[in-house]
Amino acid sequence: MKTVRALTETESALRGWLQLGWLGKRRITAYGRILAVVSFASLANSYRQAMGRTGSDFLAFWSAARLTVGGAQDRVYDLAASGAIQAELGRTQVFAFVNPPPFLLLIYPLGYLSYAAAWVVWITVTYGLWLIAARRLDRQLGWAIAAFPGALVAAWHAQTGLLTGALMLAASLLLPRRPMLAGLCIGCLVIKPHLAVLYPVALIAGRQWRALLSAALGASLSFALVALLLGRDVLLNYPESWRVSRYLLEHGDAAFYLRQGTIYAEVRLRAGPAAAAAVQAVASLFCIVMVWRAWRGPAGTAWKNAFLLAVIPLATPYLFSYDLAFLVAPVIWLASDARDRPRGGWERALVLCYYLAPLWTRALALPLGANLLPLMDALMVWTLWQRRAFGAPDHGGQDQAHREKAQG
Repeated sequence: MKTVRALTETESALRGWLQLGWLGKRRITAYGRILAVVSFASLANSYRQAMGRTGSDFLAFWSAARLTVGGAQDRVYDLAASGAIQAELGRTQVFAFVNPPPFLLLIYPLGYLSYAAAWVVWITVTYGLWLIAARRLDRQLGWAIAAFPGALVAAWHAQTGLLTGALMLAASLLLPRRPMLAGLCIGCLVIKPHLAVLYPVALIAGRQWRALLSAALGASLSFALVALLLGRDVLLNYPESWRVSRYLLEHGDAAFYLRQGTIYAEVRLRAGPAAAAAVQAVASLFCIVMVWRAWRGPAGTAWKNAFLLAVIPLATPYLFSYDLAFLVAPVIWLASDARDRPRGGWERALVLCYYLAPLWTRALALPLGANLLPLMDALMVWTLWQRRAFGAPDHGGQDQAHREKAQG
């Protein structure tokens, strides 16, 4: 009898430990600090790789910036021109610049810096912008937010994930009270348009007409500024980059698709491009319906934005691990909800799994031969949908302001 009782108590204690009942505010802060320190230290290795023979994705940005400040902006999509600049650094392969022309307006100052200095400046500035926006999600979770693995992976690659994440978070925070500014942030996502695929659906469903108009005007204005400041040839030459993108999509190896976290990539690896396109089309349509229903409903803006950002990876066929810094919003919404309205059980462990997902799904993708991010993201979307009743209307953002004031 005593043995049975002891086993029951041990099982109960083990379950309680695995369910993270012991993980309180002080430990979350402490572990967040540790993770942030380790994450920042890991950037030293990323810097060493970026400066080495293999280079980094950032070479594409820097070479385009160098061409722009040198007056050769009409050649930023020319592989030969980019390759010549990158060869001066001893690189043996070419990193093609494929971003839309408005991105040049943001990166051209980097062309005045050396490659090494530009790499550091780019990560520092974009991470700073992302952190300023992300910390406003929940000031009590500041260190956990600062160490979010999705931001770490984006920093490793020196890609656009931190910048686009900052724009998406800023749009979410500004929408209740500054819809025009929120729309401008959404319009700036023209630099990575596949991340903005669901915004028109959400804004129309939510009757956010000013934000929708501002987003359209912002995107249009960005192209007009390119033509005015850099010349029309940049716009006319942009289709050259489509051939590069098409080649990568058509001839990418298994590793190329495993580094993506999309339904399309997973299906393509196993069933080919036609099946992948069909399955992704169905998934995208389902995402559109879900976002429409969510934004038509009475839930608060914070929940609606969290749900929207959580659904985006399931709706787009093209998304890499370095694009996921924006997932901090749905993760922190769930973490805040678990803290404010605890339900017990495996809730905390599940939120922790979502929090770490951008890192562990990336690490396991190649060894497993499968990227589990779509599965984890779908589970997070389902969890958020189950919590929609608790996304109470925020009356134009006033509740969010009160929460921020209460949090100091």
